[in-house]
Amino acid sequence: MALQTGGQVRVAVDRATAFDYVGDPVRLAQCIPGCKDLRELSPGRYSAVLTNEVGFITLSFKVTVEVVKVEPLSAMEAKITGEAIGLVGRVAANAGLQLSEAGPNQTDIRYTASVGLTGKLGGLGEPVFRAKSAEVAREFGANLKAAIEQTPTKARV
Repeated sequence: MALQTGGQVRVAVDRATAFDYVGDPVRLAQCIPGCKDLRELSPGRYSAVLTNEVGFITLSFKVTVEVVKVEPLSAMEAKITGEAIGLVGRVAANAGLQLSEAGPNQTDIRYTASVGLTGKLGGLGEPVFRAKSAEVAREFGANLKAAIEQTPTKARV
């Protein structure tokens, strides 16, 4: 089963400030619902645990995140792979961020993800996962906007 999700937020900072924020894996991970225990394995490679409730089940995955593309001030892409904890199943995802100028001190951030689940997880019900995926994407966007806009910048201090 493959799910496509995404969204867009406009933040009230310039593109360089927004990119500085999303380019920091620790700060970015804090915006991802259910992301815990982020650890750097090597430059551009991280491990983490992702946990979310889907319906009446709490799903956790031990994942590896590899940053596969960075275009300064414009885009980032990552590949995520991992195993379910306590259930049979795997997750494989591609996630991306694109940043564009929206005006003076305004940046649009578009985020996308393509998530594939295999094993017993893939058979749990696509409509349930699709709804949860959209919810997580909206929450991520709201968290990202709030975090970036609350971060002090040199211009604001």
